Amino acid sequence: MAKQKWMLLYRLENSQRVWIYEPLQKHELNARIRNGWSEWKGR
Repeated sequence: MAKQKWMLLYRLENSQRVWIYEPLQKHELNARIRNGWSEWKGR
């Protein structure tokens, strides 16, 4: 089984940020980014 890492992602919908926090594998993260999600980097 591939390693999963908890990721905090966001995107703008109707001028508001929508957040999701879920465990993702690298290819799943890449798919989310292609679909308009951005990874939250923190400070």
